[in-house]
Amino acid sequence: MKLIEKIKSAIPTHGDAPKPPRATFATRSDIIYAPVTGLLVSIEEINDEVISAKLMGDGYGILPVGDCVYAPADGRVVMTTVTNHAIGILTGTGAQVILHVGLGTVEMNGKGFTRFVEQGDEVKAGDPLIAFDSAAIKEAGYEDVVTCVVANLEQVGGIDHIASSNTLIGNRPLVKIGDSLLLTRRRI
Repeated sequence: MKLIEKIKSAIPTHGDAPKPPRATFATRSDIIYAPVTGLLVSIEEINDEVISAKLMGDGYGILPVGDCVYAPADGRVVMTTVTNHAIGILTGTGAQVILHVGLGTVEMNGKGFTRFVEQGDEVKAGDPLIAFDSAAIKEAGYEDVVTCVVANLEQVGGIDHIASSNTLIGNRPLVKIGDSLLLTRRRI
């Protein structure tokens, strides 16, 4: 075993959670899909000044029902965090998608999070990326909202919010993994 492989295997990135099966759904290259099942909230409603001001990008928040974040599009993992609470994916159409679990969860130092991918990995829409423990997040005093934003709006030509649902809970749409969220526009 090479030295780099030994070092990588000594770093706990995958935790103890078993890797969930892949979610399967029909995809298009210009659509970003829901990475988790839950109640949809607008980005402006998220209780974080940076996210709600769209400084990270534009998209949606989802109040999760499940405990795993799945790849919202085909692409390459371009960013991971040592605390396993966020991932960045560069899609085939050039959209930089940031998935972030919770608010303030960086302070948990990885406790309650399990990452299943590494920077540089190629992923398909529906591949499991991060498992998280909502109870541990709430017990630590944080919110477990999952944000899904496109960070490079100018480069992709912008996005259209296309999420919809026939199921409403408390006047909020319920989305499931693989439901369409965002349409990336082609730059002309």
